[in-house]
Amino acid sequence: MSKVWLITGAANGIGRATAELVLEKGDRLVATARRVDRLGDLVERYGSSVALAELDVTDSAAASRAVAKALERFGRLDVLINNAGYAHLAPFEQTPEVDFRNEVETNFFGVVNLTRAVLPVMRRQRAGHILNISSSSGRFGGPGSTAYSAAKWAVSGFTESLAKEVAPSGVKAVSVEPGSIRTNWTRVARGNVPTLLEEYEPTIGMIMKLTEHIAGNEPGDPMRVA
Repeated sequence: MSKVWLITGAANGIGRATAELVLEKGDRLVATARRVDRLGDLVERYGSSVALAELDVTDSAAASRAVAKALERFGRLDVLINNAGYAHLAPFEQTPEVDFRNEVETNFFGVVNLTRAVLPVMRRQRAGHILNISSSSGRFGGPGSTAYSAAKWAVSGFTESLAKEVAPSGVKAVSVEPGSIRTNWTRVARGNVPTLLEEYEPTIGMIMKLTEHIAGNEPGDPMRVA
């Protein structure tokens, strides 16, 4: 029997690679993104096996609607992949509070919102998998990514605790912690760096130099992660 998947951030990177792999295998998918026009080719290629849902993961009501769409369209939901996320490179001191909070909201509370929406469904089914895309930054913090690392540490800790809670219900929760992958991560992270204070040049300035030619050439293959 084919499985039903819901993937956040399915427009690119690991989310996109996984979406294509799932559909190639003959499973069914609710693919989500902030802009569903970026997912239209999946419908053209895979027809009724895929449903699209516009989703900002920081919106808990939208998370519930995406899960409801899976049930309405396919009758069940077997696998949730919480993949949506981003980072901005900047010193903590030079990161506005609103930017720090927004990054944590997406990378951590987005996971919380989707998990909260899907758990009652999987618990009733007595089966399901929740796969949370964390990061090696959830184990090893680095300069310039305090908000991202904080959120990914939270994702990994949240998942480890959740897995123990839901095990008796037949639901499994796993945190995936990849390293440098060929996604839009580096390009986006480098896209809004403030003029660095002199004291941050030896650390974050060096990170900027090291990543100058990495975007699009990262060693990790998103399809292998998928």
